[in-house]
Amino acid sequence: MEQTVERELTVPDEPEQVWRSLAEPEWLGEDATIDLREAGEVRAGDRDGFVEQADKPRRLVFWWSAPGEEATRVEIDLDELDYGTRVRVTESRPLAILDGRDLAVEFGGAGGGAGPVAIAGGALAGALR
Repeated sequence: MEQTVERELTVPDEPEQVWRSLAEPEWLGEDATIDLREAGEVRAGDRDGFVEQADKPRRLVFWWSAPGEEATRVEIDLDELDYGTRVRVTESRPLAILDGRDLAVEFGGAGGGAGPVAIAGGALAGALR
């Protein structure tokens, strides 16, 4: 996967209707479930993850990964139009920049110890893989 993949489509429904359809996650796969609240669980096949942001009915952001794969971040933005809703989906690999780098040096940590950004990034990277 490239670092970022973006797709956009327009549907004839209002944002509230589109949001409700996100709760019926057949669009993720047969056995998929998604809890549309912050820290909610995401499962689809062998992929699992969590909801980072749920701003009903405008924005859903979640992280997911399959065993042994790098985690990706999925952002779904719903924009109301006069004739429906624009659905914009962006899937990215923001943790890819963390792979193989000394974060203490990268973010200016001193004395060989990791700074708070490095520690948080490393913890997040470990939790998502």
